[in-house]
Amino acid sequence: MFCPKCGKETDASGKYCQWCGADIEAVAPKAVMNIETEDEDAETPLTGDYAGLGRRLFAFIIDAILLLILIAITASFFNLVQGVKYFYYYTVQHAPIASLTDVGTPEAAFIPIIASLGVLFIVVPWLYFAGFECSRGMATPGKTLLRIVVTDKEGNRISFARATLRHFAKFISTLIIFIGFIMIGFTKKRQGLHDKIAGCIVLLP
Repeated sequence: MFCPKCGKETDASGKYCQWCGADIEAVAPKAVMNIETEDEDAETPLTGDYAGLGRRLFAFIIDAILLLILIAITASFFNLVQGVKYFYYYTVQHAPIASLTDVGTPEAAFIPIIASLGVLFIVVPWLYFAGFECSRGMATPGKTLLRIVVTDKEGNRISFARATLRHFAKFISTLIIFIGFIMIGFTKKRQGLHDKIAGCIVLLP
């Protein structure tokens, strides 16, 4: 057997460790009890360890502000503003499609619109949330400021694929009248529907 105090292998028939002289019979039960207690605590984390709805909402507000700034920078850098303008004039001002471009064809207007909206409101948010949440910090800047992280069910760093699944599952949480987000306040592990779909939890580290 191994001495629970010094860790060296000692004679199992003896009462004392032949290396450090520790009383094996007295120390061993205590060590086993500590190990069992630690395992039990690890398997049943306290509810307070999970990030609640309020903290996560404030983190999202911070991320939304930063994301809007990033979208504006991306639109300017990749010259995507024109497509956004076409979309605004067509949907809000109800301008004829022929008047939006010099060519006057639907393709000339809709291609910039689709490209702009796709990049700015699908690709950029996806890379922002999935990229940060699978990073070493396991959190977006907003979550970092609020001291929360996104992990798998064992508390480990998630992959980019899992972070991607979690991000796009938020559309489902939104489409069902935000019930998927409201679930955070009522589920045992403070999981939204998108968290459950991706097998993630949001923790206070």
